[in-house]
Amino acid sequence: MMIKIDSVGDVLNSARVGHKIRVVDDSTASGGFIIYEWWDGSSGPNTKGDFDSWVPDEDSLHQFFTEAGWSIDWPA
Repeated sequence: MMIKIDSVGDVLNSARVGHKIRVVDDSTASGGFIIYEWWDGSSGPNTKGDFDSWVPDEDSLHQFFTEAGWSIDWPA
């Protein structure tokens, strides 16, 4: 599974309209990765109404995406 860092991808198999995701390499600050997700009308605690999750390493990042079951269209 390909996961692009610092790119916004569209979650194609979500029930949420306009569901998007972005992964940030936060290894210099927290040692892991932050996964941001938002959709039309989301009301998360972050600046754009997005929600975030954190994982400690790349293996955990791949496990997170596998468990989410997302099909993501990443930009070329």
